[in-house]
Amino acid sequence: MAEAARSFLIVPAAGAGAGMGHLARCLRLARALPSRVTFLSTRMDSAARALLAQEIRRFPGRPRPGALARLPAGARYDLVIVDARQTTKEELEDLLPHGPVVCLDEGGEAAAFAPFLVDTIPGLPGKRKANLASLAYLEMPRRARRIVHAPIRTVIVSFGGEDRDGLSEMMLDALDRAGLFPPGATTVVEGPLFTPRRWPRGVRVLKNASSLARHLAAHDLLITHFGITAFEALACGVPVILFNPTRYHEKLGTAAGFASVGTGAPRVARLRRLLVDAGRLKAQVDDFNELIGRSRTGRLASLLAALALRGSPTCPVCGRSGNRVIARLPDRTYRRCARCHTVALESFAARPKRYGKEYFSREYKAQYGRTYLQDFESIRTSSGSRVSLLRGLLGPDVRGTVVDVGCAYGPFLAALKDAGLPAFGVDVSPGAVSWVRGKLGIPAVCAAFETMGRSSLPRPIAAVTMWYVLEHFTNTGLVLRKAFSLLPIGGVLAFSTPNGRGLSARRSLAAFLRKSPADHFTIFSPRGLGWLLGEYGLALRRVRVTGHHPERFPGVLGRAATRCRPVHGALLLLSRIMGLGDTFEAYAVKEQL
Repeated sequence: MAEAARSFLIVPAAGAGAGMGHLARCLRLARALPSRVTFLSTRMDSAARALLAQEIRRFPGRPRPGALARLPAGARYDLVIVDARQTTKEELEDLLPHGPVVCLDEGGEAAAFAPFLVDTIPGLPGKRKANLASLAYLEMPRRARRIVHAPIRTVIVSFGGEDRDGLSEMMLDALDRAGLFPPGATTVVEGPLFTPRRWPRGVRVLKNASSLARHLAAHDLLITHFGITAFEALACGVPVILFNPTRYHEKLGTAAGFASVGTGAPRVARLRRLLVDAGRLKAQVDDFNELIGRSRTGRLASLLAALALRGSPTCPVCGRSGNRVIARLPDRTYRRCARCHTVALESFAARPKRYGKEYFSREYKAQYGRTYLQDFESIRTSSGSRVSLLRGLLGPDVRGTVVDVGCAYGPFLAALKDAGLPAFGVDVSPGAVSWVRGKLGIPAVCAAFETMGRSSLPRPIAAVTMWYVLEHFTNTGLVLRKAFSLLPIGGVLAFSTPNGRGLSARRSLAAFLRKSPADHFTIFSPRGLGWLLGEYGLALRRVRVTGHHPERFPGVLGRAATRCRPVHGALLLLSRIMGLGDTFEAYAVKEQL
């Protein structure tokens, strides 16, 4: 889909209890996104809505964003961006029908269920993993100051758009009593949601600043709590000292390397020491600017503009929604279905996989050490056992054709032909289908199985096979229903697929998923497979666990298997007994209409 045609729904939290930082970031995003933007104001109070309307009127030179108080039924967007700090699972589920949801710096229940997470602000080490996490996505201003003064001569105090904890008054009172700055050297930022305040005499008051970065750069120091403003100041070249509202904010600030004067009440003695510690204050600024580099804006907008979902938050096999995320990678998210135990992928890869010549040559060789055609005879030979199992289930008098879905260059079709069974291939690769027709003399069609018409397939069909293909479909339930509809009573569905309960997955699920191809949308296991296929009218008759690798046993066992033949043999036997192979085959029969 072209960028110009894409649509974005932005859901910020703003107003009493949420401040104005999320809305300010979302307004910057709306200006940077290249396409149609709509704001949803359900997480905003009346004051924030009024500010949003005012800011929308200021949008320059292109179609202005829309604003909705509620979403109409059926409304769809290419991406839903939630910037709300704390989102409940219920709020997330209300948004999911309207498009793929990306949460920014999410700290609520939605973090465990959202399709995609972007963390721009560092959290506590080891607490959770977002799909992408980088300070580069903060959209920082340019560095305006190169010199850090010591002692500090001017200070700006800013505690957000609301400051409901009264941190501004506490800090200014401490500064005044300690006599740390002369009259006129202190500025306080009064946000748009501040209740009426009385400030100490001589303090400069900055109200409703449209560009805080410009004012930050005019001062030697910012005192604030942990949050985006602290990082903006560092980017400008201004050192930061934190005064936090809670111990949690304090821990976040410490993990990010900020100096702090505590929580509850400012520790004035520590503040005095920090104000003259030029080395520490300068290192803080320089280290941060080196980390984020010269490119300061546009990265988050560019990332969001390119995100597109393949797959679904609902289970593609049984349709259950609300499944918890078990792993996040930069281009994908994995969930485990609580009902059928299938692990399912939501892909945010920039381009969907293409199954052309390169896939069967260079990509296949990179994974297996030789091209698909070089591997043809080996696959053809190993297919003999599959043909035998099919014959055993179909009986001696096979009535109909075996349709091999995802046939590639046809080694299984060749094995069927060798055994005297009628064969027919289906594949999305034109080159592969041409090879099957021309070189093997076996009928085949280039089509997507899930959408192809019945008229393109032979009649009758005795079996449908899918060897390492089922995991490539985004809507597995649709594929299983179609296979069921094509089969007669007694017909067989047979497939092979990676094993989500094999040795590699049990040893380290995280490593297994990292290595899993980005176009594998489902990961099955033999456990519960009978129930699952039964839901589609198919009776599981045989499971054969394959892909046994004794050298993948952890620790000393795996190392011994590579050096000692008896150990290798013993572990191979153990793997077969326990069903620890990394792949498996399943054979199911249609027993009723």
